[in-house]
Amino acid sequence: MTITRTGRDGRPLVTTIQAAYSLGLTAKQFRDWARRRALHPTGSRPNPNRGQALALWDLADIADAVRHQHDQRPTRQSA
Repeated sequence: MTITRTGRDGRPLVTTIQAAYSLGLTAKQFRDWARRRALHPTGSRPNPNRGQALALWDLADIADAVRHQHDQRPTRQSA
């Protein structure tokens, strides 16, 4: 996996915690949400605390998934 610093739309890639915060979720909730939508991290970077590498997410991919989810909701029709 190549390490890229910017996403498809030119914005910087974000960590799982930052991506989760952008949707009002915890990191675990975000990972579950992303898994259900077949989203995968775009890259990774070394963890400064010597653990597993930090996943980096593309905000454009997240925005596309949110838009798609919004488009799939049934529209409410007035009687």
